[in-house]
Amino acid sequence: MAHRSLSSSKPPNSTGRAGLLLGGFALLTGKAKYILTGMKLFKFTPVLSMIGTSITYSFVFGPAYGVGMVGLITVHEIGHIMALRHYRMPFSPMVMIPFMGAAIAAKEAPNAWQGAVIAGAGPIVGTVGAVACTAAAGATDSQLLYALADFG
Repeated sequence: MAHRSLSSSKPPNSTGRAGLLLGGFALLTGKAKYILTGMKLFKFTPVLSMIGTSITYSFVFGPAYGVGMVGLITVHEIGHIMALRHYRMPFSPMVMIPFMGAAIAAKEAPNAWQGAVIAGAGPIVGTVGAVACTAAAGATDSQLLYALADFG
């Protein structure tokens, strides 16, 4: 029977990997606001956030559905961009946040009518994307496209 000597030169390590992971998580969450602020300044933020969101969704839903979800969210955001461009309003790059959605911010305040059009343009164009998925699913009998149409 093995036993530990009381006069051991090393105390047992109680923190181990869990402590290291917890410390890393605390560091990351403490610096997350700086990372997100830095991403806003980076030219390829939309592409990087789309890739990151696709990877995150892929872990949960599988790669094909994860990429399809990001595609449909992008179609929705393109609707907002089209309306912002129609009113010649400057806007921020699109940033996707996994399990939260995506955001595009107008750099100047729209009036009430413009705000309503900009807000409604995303769901309208997103619905067109969902209808396209439905049509493609009917033509190919693809369960993936049916699921994406339901998501849309």
